[in-house]
Amino acid sequence: MRHAGHFVRLLALVAIAAVGFLFVRSQVIPKDFGVKGHYRLSAVSDEAAREPRHLGSEACAECHDDIAAEWTAGKHTTPQCENCHGPGLMHVKKVSDDSTAGYPDKILTQYENAINRGTGIHECRWCHLKTFERPSTLKSIASVEKHIALRKGTFTPDTKCTDCHNPHTAIAK
Repeated sequence: MRHAGHFVRLLALVAIAAVGFLFVRSQVIPKDFGVKGHYRLSAVSDEAAREPRHLGSEACAECHDDIAAEWTAGKHTTPQCENCHGPGLMHVKKVSDDSTAGYPDKILTQYENAINRGTGIHECRWCHLKTFERPSTLKSIASVEKHIALRKGTFTPDTKCTDCHNPHTAIAK
């Protein structure tokens, strides 16, 4: 019985911590969180009000009709331009001198003209590097080094897929 006081103090400390946690939680979590699911209900209308970042390949074709013609005639018509080059909204705004001040988007500072020019190898690997989750119908390679060696080429650290392949048509140069 001599330790009963310690036990009571411990329970009081746990109760104070639990009440403190519940108070802080009630102040931090928005009131509309969990109303219709495990998300903030007002987030739906917030997102709907935002300007779409991805514009689609049709928007790219308005200015880049020569590349769009190649792309349409080639095997790469399924992936959209923005799959490799990033969202088009910032690019369109930046090249047309529209204000981008209200957009805290890393693509504005990461790429010139707010578009990813591509490394010529990294973007290709997203789809064509053979991994267990890729569909077997997708033409894929186990490794870039082996792919080049099978074609009697020489692999260097600077070798790119675009050295031999046109990325918009998928045809070997």
